[in-house]
Amino acid sequence: MTTERILITGATGNVGLATLADLIKHPDKQKFTVIAGLRSPGQSTESSGLEADETVCLDFENPATFDAALAGVSRILLVRPPQLADVDKYFKPFIDAMQRANVRQVVFLSLQGVENNPVTPHHKIEKLIREAGLPYTFLRPSFFMQNLSTTHRDEIRLRDEIFVPAGHGRTSFIDVRDISAIAALVLTGGPEEFINQGYELTGSEALTYTEIAQILTDVLGRKITYRNPSILRFIWQKWQKEKLPLGFILIMTALYTVSKLGKAAGLTSETERLLKRQPIPFRQFARDFRNVWN
Repeated sequence: MTTERILITGATGNVGLATLADLIKHPDKQKFTVIAGLRSPGQSTESSGLEADETVCLDFENPATFDAALAGVSRILLVRPPQLADVDKYFKPFIDAMQRANVRQVVFLSLQGVENNPVTPHHKIEKLIREAGLPYTFLRPSFFMQNLSTTHRDEIRLRDEIFVPAGHGRTSFIDVRDISAIAALVLTGGPEEFINQGYELTGSEALTYTEIAQILTDVLGRKITYRNPSILRFIWQKWQKEKLPLGFILIMTALYTVSKLGKAAGLTSETERLLKRQPIPFRQFARDFRNVWN
């Protein structure tokens, strides 16, 4: 008999889909129902080889979908769609809806160092969740390794380059598979376990993008170059040539500036402590995902 309904937002994205997979194969799966929140009925997680127990329509741009999506939900993984930066417009109404639904745990995918970085939407979302009195668990990961296999995939695959304005600062990276394993862990914890806690999650190494390019060169067997463009050139390339949303580009720019200033290199032991194993190293990630760049 199932006792809980766990809703995964962003169920077709990096962290959402990986968390869905971890929950489906969880040893106590009979104790909960996994629900995928999808933006439109036409979306599906089945193309990935995964199928949630249920799917619901959940569109952060349409508050009319909120109450039905949250009906009976006790826990939720909240992932902010990267293109939605207006917190008051898109997320305040959803947080209000979670209050109405008496959600007993919000696991929010936040950002490393967010408590000291009020320019990011994550900072304000954390604040609104706390102010709403919702029991929360904030996962604050460092840079995703998978950013290089998704957002920056084509520049590596087609141009043999990494095109980010991060200077020579070191960046702590984490594999999304480690984040999803922790998300599944906290979403299935005891009633008071992990509640009202924030966890700064990193891998075990802080690398420069020059070092990242060298590892990719080794793994892929061809030269990958780190370009280190100026901020203006980066914005121009992403906005005018690649047609990414300007708000998304500006958030990316702010995060890479943090790296450039040497403030993204911090490492913690939280990932190892929670998973009781070493985090996945970047070279292993590159080997596992090498086909996406070929």
